[in-house]
Amino acid sequence: MKDVLLIIDVQRALLDELPAARQSELLGTLVPLLDKARSTGLPVVYVRHDGSPGELIPGTPEWQIASEIAPRAGEPIVEKRSSDAFAQTNLTEVLAALDADHLIAAGMQTDVCVNATIAAATERGYRVTLVADGHATSASNGYSEQQIREAMHEKTRARGVRITSAADLFQ
Repeated sequence: MKDVLLIIDVQRALLDELPAARQSELLGTLVPLLDKARSTGLPVVYVRHDGSPGELIPGTPEWQIASEIAPRAGEPIVEKRSSDAFAQTNLTEVLAALDADHLIAAGMQTDVCVNATIAAATERGYRVTLVADGHATSASNGYSEQQIREAMHEKTRARGVRITSAADLFQ
């Protein structure tokens, strides 16, 4: 059994909704995280949201995974249509083929797709680590991104999810 790095919905449109400084900060975490994962042979699996008309339309530039962290040849991309990356997708089969039992999760939107996918993973018996500095969301409903992230950390810890920084993952 092994670890898999799961990159959730870091798509151009979602990334572009973040302030420029936050975009830079997130990519400044994800780029070296991916480099380290690849150099150590850690499998990387991407999830990409296929939206309804008007949002994340397949084939458009906005729907693409951000070029700064683009998948390399052989790295699977799981297409999804709901918040939970396990719902009506082939993610379970992709992870089984990799003999995965521990998911290291990063991506967007913290309070929606990242949260739903982590919850579904723990319900399916996967061990999960959330990269504390490797996920982001847009501020909403009067809450700052930081407040949303902190609330999500509390929820995920209650599910038994380990939360650690990207720098501490490979220590």
